[in-house]
Amino acid sequence: MVLAPTRETTRIVRLMTGECAVDAKPASRFGFLTERRAFWLVALACMWLTLSLPLFAQEAYYFTYSLHPDLSYFDHPPMVAWLIWVGVQVFGDGTLGIRIGMWLAGLATMWAGQALLRDFGVGPRGRTTWILANLAVPALLTIHFFSTPDPPLVAGWTLCMLALWRARSGSLLAWSLAGLFAGVALLSKYTAGFLAVSGIVLLLLDPRMRRQLLRPGPWLGVVMAAVVFSPVVIWNARHGFESFLFQTGGRLDKAAFDPMSFLKTFGMQFGLLNPVLVLLLPMILAWLWRLARTGDQRALWLLAFGLPLPVFLLSSSLWVETKPNWYSPGYVGLVLGASWWWERSEWLRARPGWQRAATVSLVVVLCILPLTEGIELIPARSGSSWTGWKEVAARAEHWEEIIDAEDGVEGNVFFFGSDHHDTAQLIHSLGILWREESDPGHFMEPILSRNTVGEMALQFDHWCNPRDLVGQDAIFVLPRPDDRQGTIDYARRFFTSMEVVERVKVHHLGIQVFVADIFACRGYRGPFPAAPGR
Repeated sequence: MVLAPTRETTRIVRLMTGECAVDAKPASRFGFLTERRAFWLVALACMWLTLSLPLFAQEAYYFTYSLHPDLSYFDHPPMVAWLIWVGVQVFGDGTLGIRIGMWLAGLATMWAGQALLRDFGVGPRGRTTWILANLAVPALLTIHFFSTPDPPLVAGWTLCMLALWRARSGSLLAWSLAGLFAGVALLSKYTAGFLAVSGIVLLLLDPRMRRQLLRPGPWLGVVMAAVVFSPVVIWNARHGFESFLFQTGGRLDKAAFDPMSFLKTFGMQFGLLNPVLVLLLPMILAWLWRLARTGDQRALWLLAFGLPLPVFLLSSSLWVETKPNWYSPGYVGLVLGASWWWERSEWLRARPGWQRAATVSLVVVLCILPLTEGIELIPARSGSSWTGWKEVAARAEHWEEIIDAEDGVEGNVFFFGSDHHDTAQLIHSLGILWREESDPGHFMEPILSRNTVGEMALQFDHWCNPRDLVGQDAIFVLPRPDDRQGTIDYARRFFTSMEVVERVKVHHLGIQVFVADIFACRGYRGPFPAAPGR
């Protein structure tokens, strides 16, 4: 006997997939949203963000990587720099050139998740849910345009999941691809090491994977991953393994029990994962767990890739800082599991209110997208910035030319910022300014960070030795100066004199969005402070 679907079930299926296979009634107002159209809706929405959002300070920092191509870098592997370098060569150093590689990586993530669900036997409704989740889940949305190591990391992670699933058949090609994509993930961020944790879980619990240990496939995959990751190992070997040490012992040295850090982290992840999904997550995990216990390897696969990293990071947040974006790779498995559950759950079909809540969260994102350009009206805050640098860089260059003219020595002035984010924004904006002036030689002028004042400056420590600049003058650019008197007083100890020559105030539509002081600094003493008062 075939049971006729209810009207509510039919409406929900059409709402999420746009298909009319249940009956012959007219399609709903969302009936146009097929799986393919949903894919390109997300792609175009993320391209809008790629083009419309200003360059953020974190992205500017990774852009500076691309100006110094290398096998790896102090605080991250090189994939983000390589992608930015290629994009900039093709599209220039605007937001499109800097972000196009991330947009493509986001599409790769979306396609790989879609293909994995198809291999799992999940229907169009579940696959479309996964695609739309790339808009509705902020942790996934940002990997489609934001130029950080996370987009290629998550793309390599998801493609590795897909290749490993197909490698269960023993295919040497699939094992080779799994190793390749694991290597790509490792070239993006050290967090990809958790792929090994997931792999060990699957080798222990999946009988078909255990049988592969007696075949060459897994070992071929390991060798492939090691070869792809080798540039990072070579770079570290040449630099005293400082990157590995910084990302391990360097962070553990700051460990201290802090329950408030855990609560703060949990609250941030509540928003980044989408509140509707977080509230449903216990039910989804219980459903996947029951399936895994019955021997369903698909559920085991999603749990193995989805749980270890977020659980480890969340528990670690009791002692050390865990940044919000670090959780993103693990969320792929959880969101794929949620998409599968969304298609299969009878509980959900009987509760249309949850369907509406999820739809509203997606519609809210779509309504916000056209407003993204308005972010330039939001004043810059501590730790990041996204507007005003073009105007500040122009004034900094103006004062550099004045000092050069006074000294009568061309190139006897360097620039510096108070931290790596401010310095990176200054580098990017000065580069555009110098290019517009048809004077590419300006790129050779030193631009330093806090290494000017003898403090760690991450990758900037590798590009210019402050000791080589002793005796020169400098232009110091300091955003939000009214809140940073201590920074000003400390910087004075490294020069014979330091004075404010201009305060730059940047306004958009009458709103003050950025303030920076420009200091003329004379007689650099080197990265060792003079005694106070001298």
